[in-house]
Order: sequence, then C-alpha cells, then structure tokens
Amino acid sequence: MGRGNDPRKQHMRPLASRGFLALALLLPLGCLAQVRIGQTIDLSGSSSEHGKAMVSGIRAFIDPLNAAGGIDGKRIEIVLLDDGGKSDRAALNTRELIERERVVAIFSGIEGGPCVASMKVAVESAVPLIGCAAGSPDFRDPFSRYVFPVRAEHLTEFQSILRMAREFGRTRFAFVHADSDNGRRHLANLTRVAAAEGSQVVVAAALGPKATPRELARQIVAGRAQAVINHGSYATYAEIYGEARKLDPTIQFYAVNSGAQQMVRLLGPSAEGIVFTQVVPLPWGATQPVVREYREAMKRFAPQEELSFSSLEGYINAKVLAQAIRRAGRNVTPDGIVRGLESAGEIDVGGFAVRYSKTAHTGSAFVDTVFTRRDGRFRAH
Repeated sequence: MGRGNDPRKQHMRPLASRGFLALALLLPLGCLAQVRIGQTIDLSGSSSEHGKAMVSGIRAFIDPLNAAGGIDGKRIEIVLLDDGGKSDRAALNTRELIERERVVAIFSGIEGGPCVASMKVAVESAVPLIGCAAGSPDFRDPFSRYVFPVRAEHLTEFQSILRMAREFGRTRFAFVHADSDNGRRHLANLTRVAAAEGSQVVVAAALGPKATPRELARQIVAGRAQAVINHGSYATYAEIYGEARKLDPTIQFYAVNSGAQQMVRLLGPSAEGIVFTQVVPLPWGATQPVVREYREAMKRFAPQEELSFSSLEGYINAKVLAQAIRRAGRNVTPDGIVRGLESAGEIDVGGFAVRYSKTAHTGSAFVDTVFTRRDGRFRAH
C-alpha cells in the first residue's frame, strides 16, 4: 500500500495553522527545521473518543507553538498513526515510525496494552517514549533510560481508592483487569497494597474473550465484593457496571482515570456516584496556571471541543514534550532528548510538575479523586 493511501496515517504535516503555512512559504529554508515525533493512538477502536480528545489537547498546545515559530526555530511535526487500541498494531506502528519515518521520540499513546507494546519497540530501538497515557508498572519497573512517564502510575491511584473506600467501610474488593501480563501485574500490586491497607481482593475478574460483562458481574456479586476497581477498557467496564447494579445496587464502583467522561456519557444518569481517580487536575475549576492556559487554548484553537480530562492530559504531555525538545540542544536526536530530560530534575509546566533524573523517571505523583454527579459532571472529593 502506498504511503499516501495508508488509512492509519491521520496527518503528516506539522501541526500548524493555515495562516502559518502561508507565512512559511516566505521564510528561508533554514527557518523551516522540523522535529519529527511519532504517535500511535486509538482513533477507531473502543477507546477512540478518549484518543481523539487526547489529540485535541496536544494540538491546542502545539499548533500555536508552531505558528509562533516553534522551539528555537524548529517546528514540531507529529506523525500520527491509528492503532485501533490493539497492542500488535501499536507495536507495528512504533516500528514504522522509528524505522521508516525516522522520528526522534514516540509520544502520548493511550491504554496499557498498546502503550507497553509500543514501549518495548521503542526501548529496543533506543528511542525515548514520552507521556504514554497509561499507568502500567512496566513504565517504571524495571527502570529504562528510554521511558519517560508523565502521569502517575496506577499503583498510586489504587492506594487512593483503597483509602477512600475505607472511609465508607468498604474493604472487600473485586478487581476487573485485562487478561494479560500487564493486567496480572496490576492484580499483584493491588493485592499487595490492599493487604497493607487492611483490605482484601476477593474477586479477580479477568477480561478474557469468553468472559461477558454479565458473567463478570455475577462473579463480583457472588464473591460478596463491597467495591469494584478496574483496569481495562472503560467501555467494557461500563457494561459490567450496568449488569452488576441490577444484581446488587449497593456495590460501589471505582475507576482509574482513563476515559472517565466517555464512560459517564455511555451510562447516563445511572453513573451517579462512581468515583474516579484522576491524574490531572479538574479541567473546569482548578486554579493551576496550566489549567487556565489549557482552557484559554481550547477556547481559541479548538472551540468545538469540550473540555475534558483527556484533552488536558494531552495538553500537559505536549508541554513536557516541548521541554524535552528544548533541552535536547541544537540538533534534536533521541539521545539528546534522553540526556535533556535526565538532567532536568523537576519540570514545572504551570503548577503541575514531573521529575526525571539519571536513576529515576518518576514523572508526576499527582492523583485526585472525583465523584460523578447525576448530570454527568464531576465534583472533587
């Protein structure tokens, strides 16, 4: 298949406004340097709404940055491929982006399975992976100098959920997880921190191909779980929630951050009371400078898009990426990006900080918890 006919490839030009492209024609060629960044993300699968929102937030930062001349005269070109939320496609896309498109970094995919698959190819190729929107332990353990998470890991979110649930007298948990090595690592971590918090995982519900939402809901109720935590597709988790509520409406559901608004939209008013952890601040009311900047950027450059946790995370990730490029020096290479980030210490993008060094790529430790209201909005805990 010819390059121009590849349905996965969304755009190959720098993320820039039409006005800037017209101006660019008048500039000398030396002013048109580009930094090519690869992105593989779900734009057509079950998490595509989340993926598209992430891309909107990224563009809201990068479009005006490019229009203003980029970073030290270099514009950021995002080479974007659709992986449909499939791990094997994410791995293939990553290899193509590195070997064929010659990108200097892989950036901001979503979901644990595709992100881990992408990470393995990137590490093997000695190309940095920055800001994958997943909380997998694989991004920090074992340590790799090529992996730079931005968001907090799921383990920190699990701890927040367990502590909140104890406030409501809930100590018996079901864990809905992907039927994969990644999902089983999350199960082991949750079991360990639950024991430390005086709680117990009484049901491990694996999202296998033969496990229907109704069957998983029955497992949860039969195990007398008082609360449920998820790792996996928000669309499937929404179905399990609906089935379990029919059997036992007293069970409290908790969810890690990815796709919060999308899941609530699927459920409608019945989503009231679901508790989500979030790895970015509230997009609507938070006072951090980066959130105010994000809201203004979305209003100006993506007025048709709703504010969301997904697009705010994309915006924050893009700010970290810009710092990585700036710190890489005059000639941006994969190794230059790694050295630039590892020498950064703390990077504050406006009241939201990430931390990197030669021995630890911590990223952010920010975790918040929010309740779902009947109207589909969120309120802080």
